[in-house]
Amino acid sequence: MSFLNDLKIAVINRDLETLKKLSSFEPDFKSIEEANEMLKYIVEAKKILEEEKKKLSSEMQDIKKFKSFILLKRAEDLILRFNLKKTASAS
Repeated sequence: MSFLNDLKIAVINRDLETLKKLSSFEPDFKSIEEANEMLKYIVEAKKILEEEKKKLSSEMQDIKKFKSFILLKRAEDLILRFNLKKTASAS
């Protein structure tokens, strides 16, 4: 298959793996029309990758927030256990 056809398919299917592979190739074109069509699909591919980057960044932020929440809960549990042991030994 040609670069342009592979690019079209990857953009239509939002195939990130294929877009990644295609990014390392230097496309060749036979006419100005083909170059313009490639440019159109490259712009669309860039949009897809930017959307994915934004989505992954948001997911990473959610993971960081969840991790902080879990660590806070663990710390609260440890403090509660320590206070219970302290109260039990004082009795």
